[in-house]
Amino acid sequence: MGLALYRKYRPQTFEHLVGQNAVSKTLLNALKQNRLVHAYIFSGPRGTGKTSTARLLAKAIQCESRTEDGLPCTQCEVCVLNAKNELIDLVEVDAASNRGIEDIRDLREKIRLMPSRAKAKVYIIDEVHMLTKEAFNALLKSLEEPPAHIYFILATTEIHKIPETILSRCQRYDFRRITEQIIVDHLERIAKLEKLDAERHALELLARAADGSLRDAISLFQQFTSEALTAEIVRERLGLEHEVACDELYGAIGSADRLKALEIVERVHREGFDLNQFTASFLSLLRHKLHEAVLADKNPVVPKILSWIELFDDAWLKLKRSSIAQLPLEIAVIRSTEQNVAAAPVQAAPQVAPVAARPAAPVPEPVKRPEGLQMGDSLKKRLPEIVAAVASPSVRQSFQTGQLKSEEGNKFVFSYTSTFHFEKVNHLDAIVFIEEAFKKVLGTEAQVTHELDNPKPLPELTEVESLGWEVQTETLS
Repeated sequence: MGLALYRKYRPQTFEHLVGQNAVSKTLLNALKQNRLVHAYIFSGPRGTGKTSTARLLAKAIQCESRTEDGLPCTQCEVCVLNAKNELIDLVEVDAASNRGIEDIRDLREKIRLMPSRAKAKVYIIDEVHMLTKEAFNALLKSLEEPPAHIYFILATTEIHKIPETILSRCQRYDFRRITEQIIVDHLERIAKLEKLDAERHALELLARAADGSLRDAISLFQQFTSEALTAEIVRERLGLEHEVACDELYGAIGSADRLKALEIVERVHREGFDLNQFTASFLSLLRHKLHEAVLADKNPVVPKILSWIELFDDAWLKLKRSSIAQLPLEIAVIRSTEQNVAAAPVQAAPQVAPVAARPAAPVPEPVKRPEGLQMGDSLKKRLPEIVAAVASPSVRQSFQTGQLKSEEGNKFVFSYTSTFHFEKVNHLDAIVFIEEAFKKVLGTEAQVTHELDNPKPLPELTEVESLGWEVQTETLS
Protein backbone atom coordinates (compact mmCIF):
# COMPACT_ATOMS: atom_id res chain seq x y z
CA MET A 1 0.00 0.00 0.00
CA GLY A 2 1.39 3.37 -1.01
CA LEU A 3 1.94 6.08 1.58
CA ALA A 4 -0.41 9.06 1.49
CA LEU A 5 1.34 12.08 -0.01
CA TYR A 6 0.58 14.33 2.97
CA ARG A 7 2.42 11.82 5.18
CA LYS A 8 5.20 11.23 2.65
CA TYR A 9 5.95 14.96 2.48
CA ARG A 10 5.37 15.77 6.15
CA PRO A 11 8.05 18.28 7.24
CA GLN A 12 11.01 16.70 9.02
CA THR A 13 12.62 19.96 10.19
CA PHE A 14 11.40 23.43 11.10
CA GLU A 15 12.91 24.69 7.84
CA HIS A 16 10.43 22.56 5.89
CA LEU A 17 7.39 23.78 7.82
CA VAL A 18 5.10 25.48 5.27
CA GLY A 19 3.26 28.75 5.85
CA GLN A 20 3.86 29.17 9.61
CA ASN A 21 7.04 31.22 9.72
CA ALA A 22 6.13 33.17 12.87
CA VAL A 23 5.47 30.00 14.87
CA SER A 24 8.61 28.20 13.72
CA LYS A 25 10.82 31.25 14.34
CA THR A 26 9.51 31.73 17.90
CA LEU A 27 9.93 28.05 18.77
CA LEU A 28 13.43 27.94 17.32
CA ASN A 29 14.45 30.97 19.39
CA ALA A 30 13.13 29.24 22.53
CA LEU A 31 15.05 26.05 21.67
CA LYS A 32 18.22 27.99 20.87
CA GLN A 33 18.11 29.79 24.23
CA ASN A 34 16.88 26.66 26.05
CA ARG A 35 13.82 28.50 27.35
CA LEU A 36 11.28 25.71 27.18
CA VAL A 37 8.04 25.40 29.11
CA HIS A 38 6.28 22.19 30.11
CA ALA A 39 2.99 22.85 28.31
CA TYR A 40 2.23 24.21 24.86
CA ILE A 41 -1.08 24.61 23.05
CA PHE A 42 -1.34 24.91 19.26
CA SER A 43 -4.62 26.24 17.86
CA GLY A 44 -5.80 26.85 14.32
CA PRO A 45 -7.78 25.47 11.36
CA ARG A 46 -7.35 21.88 10.24
CA GLY A 47 -4.44 20.97 8.01
CA THR A 48 -2.27 23.96 8.90
CA GLY A 49 0.60 22.03 10.53
CA LYS A 50 -0.26 21.82 14.24
CA THR A 51 0.53 18.11 14.68
CA SER A 52 3.57 18.30 12.40
CA THR A 53 4.93 21.21 14.44
CA ALA A 54 4.22 19.32 17.67
CA ARG A 55 6.30 16.38 16.39
CA LEU A 56 9.12 18.69 15.34
CA LEU A 57 9.13 20.36 18.75
CA ALA A 58 9.07 16.97 20.47
CA LYS A 59 12.01 15.78 18.35
CA ALA A 60 14.00 18.89 19.30
CA ILE A 61 13.16 18.53 23.01
CA GLN A 62 14.19 14.86 23.06
CA CYS A 63 17.32 15.19 20.88
CA GLU A 64 20.53 14.27 22.72
CA SER A 65 22.64 16.95 20.99
CA ARG A 66 20.77 19.88 19.46
CA THR A 67 22.63 22.24 17.14
CA GLU A 68 23.47 25.83 18.08
CA ASP A 69 20.41 26.94 16.10
CA GLY A 70 18.12 24.83 18.27
CA LEU A 71 17.52 22.18 15.59
CA PRO A 72 17.63 18.44 16.31
CA CYS A 73 20.83 16.78 15.10
CA THR A 74 18.91 14.00 13.22
CA GLN A 75 21.92 11.72 13.79
CA CYS A 76 21.62 10.54 17.39
CA GLU A 77 19.80 7.32 18.29
CA VAL A 78 16.78 9.22 19.66
CA CYS A 79 16.36 11.23 16.43
CA VAL A 80 16.68 8.07 14.35
CA LEU A 81 14.03 6.27 16.43
CA ASN A 82 11.85 9.36 16.29
CA ALA A 83 12.07 9.50 12.49
CA LYS A 84 10.97 5.83 12.33
CA ASN A 85 8.06 6.47 14.76
CA GLU A 86 9.60 3.89 17.10
CA LEU A 87 10.42 6.11 20.09
CA ILE A 88 8.17 4.99 22.97
CA ASP A 89 8.93 8.19 24.92
CA LEU A 90 6.88 10.17 22.38
CA VAL A 91 3.20 9.48 23.09
CA GLU A 92 0.38 10.74 20.86
CA VAL A 93 -3.11 10.72 22.36
CA ASP A 94 -6.31 11.25 20.36
CA ALA A 95 -8.61 13.12 22.73
CA ALA A 96 -11.61 12.37 20.51
CA SER A 97 -11.25 8.66 21.35
CA ASN A 98 -9.82 9.02 24.87
CA ARG A 99 -11.90 11.84 26.27
CA GLY A 100 -13.05 10.49 29.60
CA ILE A 101 -11.74 11.02 33.10
CA GLU A 102 -10.49 7.43 33.35
CA ASP A 103 -8.30 7.92 30.26
CA ILE A 104 -6.69 11.03 31.78
CA ARG A 105 -6.24 9.30 35.15
CA ASP A 106 -4.42 6.48 33.36
CA LEU A 107 -2.24 9.08 31.62
CA ARG A 108 -1.46 10.71 34.99
CA GLU A 109 -0.24 7.36 36.35
CA LYS A 110 2.03 6.78 33.36
CA ILE A 111 3.70 10.21 33.41
CA ARG A 112 5.25 9.36 36.77
CA LEU A 113 7.45 6.77 35.05
CA MET A 114 10.86 7.95 33.85
CA PRO A 115 11.59 7.96 30.08
CA SER A 116 13.08 4.71 28.81
CA ARG A 117 15.45 6.07 26.14
CA ALA A 118 15.18 9.84 25.66
CA LYS A 119 15.94 12.44 28.30
CA ALA A 120 12.32 13.59 28.36
CA LYS A 121 8.83 12.25 27.71
CA VAL A 122 6.54 14.24 25.40
CA TYR A 123 2.76 13.81 25.26
CA ILE A 124 0.97 15.18 22.20
CA ILE A 125 -2.79 15.41 22.85
CA ASP A 126 -4.63 16.06 19.59
CA GLU A 127 -8.13 17.58 19.42
CA VAL A 128 -7.86 18.34 23.13
CA HIS A 129 -11.13 20.31 23.09
CA MET A 130 -12.96 16.96 22.92
CA LEU A 131 -12.11 16.13 26.55
CA THR A 132 -14.97 16.14 29.05
CA LYS A 133 -15.15 18.69 31.84
CA GLU A 134 -14.07 16.06 34.36
CA ALA A 135 -11.15 15.01 32.14
CA PHE A 136 -9.98 18.64 31.87
CA ASN A 137 -10.04 18.91 35.66
CA ALA A 138 -7.95 15.77 35.92
CA LEU A 139 -5.49 17.05 33.31
CA LEU A 140 -5.21 20.39 35.13
CA LYS A 141 -3.39 18.80 38.07
CA SER A 142 -0.72 17.36 35.76
CA LEU A 143 -0.25 20.73 34.05
CA GLU A 144 0.07 22.55 37.39
CA GLU A 145 2.80 20.31 38.80
CA PRO A 146 4.36 18.30 35.95
CA PRO A 147 7.40 16.09 36.61
CA ALA A 148 10.64 17.60 35.34
CA HIS A 149 10.93 15.05 32.54
CA ILE A 150 7.40 15.64 31.10
CA TYR A 151 6.29 17.99 28.33
CA PHE A 152 2.73 18.43 27.06
CA ILE A 153 1.82 19.68 23.58
CA LEU A 154 -1.92 20.18 23.10
CA ALA A 155 -3.51 20.75 19.68
CA THR A 156 -7.02 21.99 18.91
CA THR A 157 -9.13 23.43 16.13
CA GLU A 158 -11.59 24.99 18.60
CA ILE A 159 -9.63 27.04 21.10
CA HIS A 160 -12.80 28.61 22.53
CA LYS A 161 -13.77 25.24 24.03
CA ILE A 162 -10.62 25.02 26.15
CA PRO A 163 -11.14 26.07 29.81
CA GLU A 164 -9.32 29.20 30.91
CA THR A 165 -7.64 27.24 33.67
CA ILE A 166 -5.95 25.07 31.04
CA LEU A 167 -5.05 27.97 28.74
CA SER A 168 -3.45 29.93 31.57
CA ARG A 169 -0.97 27.09 32.15
CA CYS A 170 0.07 26.69 28.50
CA GLN A 171 2.15 28.71 26.10
CA ARG A 172 -0.19 29.41 23.19
CA TYR A 173 0.64 29.46 19.46
CA ASP A 174 -1.95 30.37 16.82
CA PHE A 175 -1.68 28.79 13.37
CA ARG A 176 -3.09 30.70 10.41
CA ARG A 177 -4.71 29.48 7.22
CA ILE A 178 -2.08 28.96 4.54
CA THR A 179 -2.36 31.30 1.56
CA GLU A 180 -3.31 29.94 -1.85
CA GLN A 181 -0.01 31.11 -3.32
CA ILE A 182 2.03 29.11 -0.79
CA ILE A 183 -0.17 26.03 -1.29
CA VAL A 184 0.18 26.21 -5.09
CA ASP A 185 3.98 26.56 -4.85
CA HIS A 186 4.14 23.56 -2.52
CA LEU A 187 1.94 21.44 -4.79
CA GLU A 188 4.20 22.34 -7.72
CA ARG A 189 7.22 21.06 -5.76
CA ILE A 190 5.41 17.80 -4.96
CA ALA A 191 4.35 17.39 -8.60
CA LYS A 192 7.95 17.85 -9.68
CA LEU A 193 9.21 15.29 -7.15
CA GLU A 194 6.49 12.83 -8.18
CA LYS A 195 7.26 13.54 -11.88
CA LEU A 196 3.67 14.55 -12.65
CA ASP A 197 2.39 17.03 -15.23
CA ALA A 198 0.12 19.63 -13.64
CA GLU A 199 -1.21 22.93 -14.96
CA ARG A 200 -0.72 25.79 -12.53
CA HIS A 201 -4.33 26.87 -12.95
CA ALA A 202 -5.43 23.36 -11.93
CA LEU A 203 -3.31 23.62 -8.78
CA GLU A 204 -4.86 27.03 -8.08
CA LEU A 205 -8.32 25.45 -8.21
CA LEU A 206 -7.19 22.75 -5.75
CA ALA A 207 -5.71 25.38 -3.42
CA ARG A 208 -8.93 27.38 -3.52
CA ALA A 209 -11.00 24.28 -2.73
CA ALA A 210 -8.72 23.44 0.21
CA ASP A 211 -9.60 26.74 1.96
CA GLY A 212 -6.22 27.28 3.60
CA SER A 213 -5.61 23.63 4.57
CA LEU A 214 -2.37 22.29 3.10
CA ARG A 215 -3.24 18.71 4.07
CA ASP A 216 -6.59 18.94 2.26
CA ALA A 217 -4.87 20.37 -0.81
CA ILE A 218 -2.34 17.53 -0.93
CA SER A 219 -5.08 14.94 -0.43
CA LEU A 220 -7.08 16.46 -3.30
CA PHE A 221 -3.95 16.53 -5.44
CA GLN A 222 -3.36 12.82 -4.84
CA GLN A 223 -6.73 12.02 -6.41
CA PHE A 224 -5.35 13.18 -9.78
CA THR A 225 -1.89 11.59 -9.73
CA SER A 226 -2.86 8.88 -12.24
CA GLU A 227 -3.03 11.33 -15.16
CA ALA A 228 -1.90 14.72 -16.37
CA LEU A 229 -3.64 17.34 -14.27
CA THR A 230 -5.61 20.03 -16.11
CA ALA A 231 -8.03 22.70 -14.93
CA GLU A 232 -10.82 21.06 -16.92
CA ILE A 233 -10.33 17.73 -15.13
CA VAL A 234 -10.29 19.43 -11.71
CA ARG A 235 -13.53 21.30 -12.44
CA GLU A 236 -15.22 18.11 -13.62
CA ARG A 237 -14.08 15.88 -10.74
CA LEU A 238 -14.66 18.41 -7.97
CA GLY A 239 -17.90 19.76 -9.38
CA LEU A 240 -16.47 23.21 -10.05
CA GLU A 241 -18.05 23.74 -13.48
CA HIS A 242 -20.12 26.53 -11.94
CA GLU A 243 -16.95 28.64 -11.66
CA VAL A 244 -17.09 29.18 -15.42
CA ALA A 245 -20.70 30.32 -15.00
CA CYS A 246 -19.54 32.72 -12.26
CA ASP A 247 -17.06 34.33 -14.66
CA GLU A 248 -19.77 34.59 -17.32
CA LEU A 249 -22.22 36.15 -14.85
CA TYR A 250 -19.63 38.70 -13.75
CA GLY A 251 -19.03 39.70 -17.37
CA ALA A 252 -22.76 39.94 -18.10
CA ILE A 253 -23.44 42.16 -15.10
CA GLY A 254 -20.39 44.30 -15.82
CA SER A 255 -21.67 44.99 -19.34
CA ALA A 256 -25.26 45.49 -18.09
CA ASP A 257 -26.45 42.56 -20.24
CA ARG A 258 -29.51 41.70 -18.15
CA LEU A 259 -30.92 39.05 -20.50
CA LYS A 260 -27.64 37.16 -20.68
CA ALA A 261 -27.24 37.30 -16.88
CA LEU A 262 -30.76 35.91 -16.35
CA GLU A 263 -30.06 33.18 -18.91
CA ILE A 264 -26.93 32.15 -16.97
CA VAL A 265 -28.90 31.89 -13.71
CA GLU A 266 -31.57 29.80 -15.45
CA ARG A 267 -28.94 27.53 -17.01
CA VAL A 268 -27.20 26.98 -13.67
CA HIS A 269 -30.53 26.01 -12.10
CA ARG A 270 -31.52 23.81 -15.03
CA GLU A 271 -28.23 21.90 -15.00
CA GLY A 272 -28.75 21.01 -11.35
CA PHE A 273 -26.09 23.07 -9.60
CA ASP A 274 -26.70 23.94 -5.98
CA LEU A 275 -27.74 27.61 -6.09
CA ASN A 276 -26.45 28.28 -2.57
CA GLN A 277 -23.00 26.99 -3.55
CA PHE A 278 -23.12 28.87 -6.85
CA THR A 279 -23.99 32.14 -5.10
CA ALA A 280 -21.26 31.57 -2.51
CA SER A 281 -18.75 30.99 -5.33
CA PHE A 282 -19.93 34.15 -7.10
CA LEU A 283 -19.53 36.15 -3.89
CA SER A 284 -16.01 34.75 -3.57
CA LEU A 285 -15.30 35.92 -7.13
CA LEU A 286 -16.69 39.38 -6.35
CA ARG A 287 -14.52 39.56 -3.24
CA HIS A 288 -11.46 38.67 -5.34
CA LYS A 289 -12.36 41.34 -7.91
CA LEU A 290 -12.89 43.86 -5.11
CA HIS A 291 -9.42 43.22 -3.71
CA GLU A 292 -7.94 43.54 -7.21
CA ALA A 293 -9.73 46.87 -7.75
CA VAL A 294 -8.57 48.26 -4.39
CA LEU A 295 -4.95 47.20 -4.95
CA ALA A 296 -4.97 48.66 -8.48
CA ASP A 297 -6.56 51.89 -7.17
CA LYS A 298 -9.54 51.55 -9.54
CA ASN A 299 -11.79 53.80 -7.47
CA PRO A 300 -14.73 53.96 -9.91
CA VAL A 301 -15.04 50.14 -9.89
CA VAL A 302 -15.05 49.66 -6.12
CA PRO A 303 -18.55 51.11 -5.33
CA LYS A 304 -20.14 48.99 -8.07
CA ILE A 305 -18.59 45.75 -6.82
CA LEU A 306 -19.52 46.61 -3.23
CA SER A 307 -23.16 47.11 -4.23
CA TRP A 308 -23.13 43.78 -6.10
CA ILE A 309 -21.72 42.00 -3.05
CA GLU A 310 -24.55 43.38 -0.89
CA LEU A 311 -27.18 42.32 -3.43
CA PHE A 312 -25.92 38.76 -3.90
CA ASP A 313 -25.17 38.27 -0.21
CA ASP A 314 -28.79 39.20 0.49
CA ALA A 315 -29.88 36.76 -2.26
CA TRP A 316 -27.81 33.98 -0.64
CA LEU A 317 -29.61 34.52 2.66
CA LYS A 318 -33.03 34.38 0.96
CA LEU A 319 -32.33 31.30 -1.20
CA LYS A 320 -32.99 28.87 1.67
CA ARG A 321 -36.57 30.04 2.19
CA SER A 322 -37.58 31.11 -1.31
CA SER A 323 -40.71 29.53 -2.79
CA ILE A 324 -39.11 29.75 -6.26
CA ALA A 325 -35.55 28.45 -6.17
CA GLN A 326 -33.84 30.94 -8.49
CA LEU A 327 -36.01 33.99 -7.74
CA PRO A 328 -33.64 35.72 -5.23
CA LEU A 329 -30.78 35.38 -7.72
CA GLU A 330 -32.88 36.78 -10.55
CA ILE A 331 -33.85 39.78 -8.41
CA ALA A 332 -30.18 40.38 -7.55
CA VAL A 333 -29.27 40.21 -11.25
CA ILE A 334 -31.96 42.73 -12.24
CA ARG A 335 -31.06 45.17 -9.48
CA SER A 336 -27.33 44.90 -10.16
CA THR A 337 -27.85 45.73 -13.84
CA GLU A 338 -30.17 48.59 -12.89
CA GLN A 339 -27.36 50.17 -10.93
CA ASN A 340 -25.41 50.59 -14.15
CA VAL A 341 -28.19 52.88 -15.42
CA ALA A 342 -27.40 56.36 -14.17
CA ALA A 343 -30.42 58.38 -13.18
CA ALA A 344 -31.02 61.47 -15.30
CA PRO A 345 -30.20 64.64 -13.37
CA VAL A 346 -33.27 66.39 -12.02
CA GLN A 347 -33.39 70.16 -12.39
CA ALA A 348 -34.26 71.97 -9.19
CA ALA A 349 -37.68 73.66 -9.16
CA PRO A 350 -37.55 77.48 -9.54
CA GLN A 351 -37.92 79.48 -6.39
CA VAL A 352 -41.50 80.79 -6.04
CA ALA A 353 -41.78 84.35 -4.82
CA PRO A 354 -44.59 85.33 -2.44
CA VAL A 355 -47.85 86.23 -4.19
CA ALA A 356 -47.81 89.83 -2.91
CA ALA A 357 -44.37 90.44 -4.42
CA ARG A 358 -45.26 89.59 -8.03
CA PRO A 359 -47.84 91.12 -10.35
CA ALA A 360 -48.37 87.95 -12.38
CA ALA A 361 -47.31 84.35 -12.32
CA PRO A 362 -44.09 83.92 -14.33
CA VAL A 363 -43.98 81.37 -17.12
CA PRO A 364 -41.64 78.53 -16.06
CA GLU A 365 -38.67 77.91 -18.31
CA PRO A 366 -38.56 74.53 -20.09
CA VAL A 367 -36.25 71.91 -18.60
CA LYS A 368 -33.06 71.68 -20.61
CA ARG A 369 -31.11 68.49 -21.20
CA PRO A 370 -27.48 68.52 -20.06
CA GLU A 371 -25.14 70.07 -22.53
CA GLY A 372 -23.52 67.61 -24.94
CA LEU A 373 -26.17 64.86 -24.80
CA GLN A 374 -27.99 65.79 -28.00
CA MET A 375 -28.31 63.10 -30.65
CA GLY A 376 -26.62 63.70 -33.96
CA ASP A 377 -23.84 66.03 -35.07
CA SER A 378 -23.54 68.00 -31.79
CA LEU A 379 -22.59 64.88 -29.83
CA LYS A 380 -20.50 63.44 -32.63
CA LYS A 381 -18.43 66.63 -32.64
CA ARG A 382 -17.52 66.01 -29.02
CA LEU A 383 -16.70 62.30 -29.45
CA PRO A 384 -13.00 62.96 -30.26
CA GLU A 385 -12.76 64.89 -26.99
CA ILE A 386 -14.46 62.01 -25.13
CA VAL A 387 -12.16 59.45 -26.77
CA ALA A 388 -9.11 61.48 -25.76
CA ALA A 389 -10.36 61.53 -22.14
CA VAL A 390 -10.40 57.70 -21.85
CA ALA A 391 -7.67 56.94 -19.29
CA SER A 392 -6.59 53.52 -20.66
CA PRO A 393 -4.62 53.74 -23.95
CA SER A 394 -5.68 50.26 -25.12
CA VAL A 395 -9.37 50.92 -24.36
CA ARG A 396 -9.10 54.32 -26.04
CA GLN A 397 -7.66 52.76 -29.20
CA SER A 398 -10.49 50.21 -29.46
CA PHE A 399 -13.25 52.65 -28.45
CA GLN A 400 -12.41 55.08 -31.24
CA THR A 401 -13.20 52.36 -33.83
CA GLY A 402 -16.85 52.25 -32.68
CA GLN A 403 -19.76 54.09 -34.27
CA LEU A 404 -22.52 55.82 -32.29
CA LYS A 405 -25.57 53.70 -33.08
CA SER A 406 -28.31 55.11 -30.86
CA GLU A 407 -29.04 57.37 -27.91
CA GLU A 408 -31.91 57.34 -25.44
CA GLY A 409 -31.65 59.82 -22.59
CA ASN A 410 -28.27 59.19 -21.00
CA LYS A 411 -27.84 55.78 -22.66
CA PHE A 412 -25.48 55.45 -25.62
CA VAL A 413 -24.97 52.39 -27.81
CA PHE A 414 -21.84 51.98 -29.93
CA SER A 415 -21.42 49.33 -32.61
CA TYR A 416 -18.24 47.62 -33.78
CA THR A 417 -17.39 45.51 -36.80
CA SER A 418 -14.20 44.13 -35.24
CA THR A 419 -14.60 41.31 -32.74
CA PHE A 420 -11.19 42.17 -31.23
CA HIS A 421 -12.10 45.79 -30.51
CA PHE A 422 -15.59 44.82 -29.29
CA GLU A 423 -14.17 42.38 -26.72
CA LYS A 424 -11.61 44.98 -25.68
CA VAL A 425 -14.26 47.54 -24.68
CA ASN A 426 -17.08 45.22 -23.54
CA HIS A 427 -16.01 44.42 -19.99
CA LEU A 428 -16.47 46.18 -16.68
CA ASP A 429 -13.11 47.96 -16.37
CA ALA A 430 -13.25 49.30 -19.93
CA ILE A 431 -16.85 50.48 -19.56
CA VAL A 432 -15.91 52.35 -16.37
CA PHE A 433 -13.05 54.11 -18.20
CA ILE A 434 -15.40 55.14 -21.02
CA GLU A 435 -18.23 56.30 -18.74
CA GLU A 436 -15.74 58.32 -16.70
CA ALA A 437 -14.60 60.01 -19.92
CA PHE A 438 -18.23 60.92 -20.76
CA LYS A 439 -18.68 62.38 -17.28
CA LYS A 440 -15.44 64.36 -17.50
CA VAL A 441 -16.29 65.90 -20.88
CA LEU A 442 -20.09 66.27 -20.65
CA GLY A 443 -20.40 66.85 -16.91
CA THR A 444 -23.08 64.20 -16.34
CA GLU A 445 -23.47 60.46 -15.78
CA ALA A 446 -23.89 58.27 -18.86
CA GLN A 447 -24.45 54.58 -19.54
CA VAL A 448 -22.47 53.18 -22.45
CA THR A 449 -23.10 49.77 -24.02
CA HIS A 450 -21.47 48.08 -26.98
CA GLU A 451 -22.74 45.82 -29.75
CA LEU A 452 -20.99 43.67 -32.32
CA ASP A 453 -22.42 44.53 -35.76
CA ASN A 454 -21.64 42.48 -38.89
CA PRO A 455 -18.15 41.24 -37.93
CA LYS A 456 -15.79 40.98 -40.87
CA PRO A 457 -14.56 37.41 -41.45
CA LEU A 458 -10.82 36.86 -41.48
CA PRO A 459 -9.35 35.99 -44.89
CA GLU A 460 -8.62 32.32 -45.32
CA LEU A 461 -4.96 31.35 -45.28
CA THR A 462 -3.30 28.68 -47.29
CA GLU A 463 -1.60 25.95 -45.34
CA VAL A 464 1.80 27.48 -45.98
CA GLU A 465 0.67 30.96 -44.91
CA SER A 466 -0.93 29.58 -41.74
CA LEU A 467 2.44 28.20 -40.69
CA GLY A 468 4.05 31.60 -41.13
CA TRP A 469 5.90 30.86 -44.37
CA GLU A 470 5.95 33.27 -47.29
CA VAL A 471 4.40 31.83 -50.48
CA GLN A 472 6.89 31.75 -53.36
CA THR A 473 5.17 33.13 -56.47
CA GLU A 474 8.14 33.40 -58.83
CA THR A 475 9.74 30.50 -60.63
CA LEU A 476 13.33 29.94 -59.66
CA SER A 477 15.72 29.90 -62.58
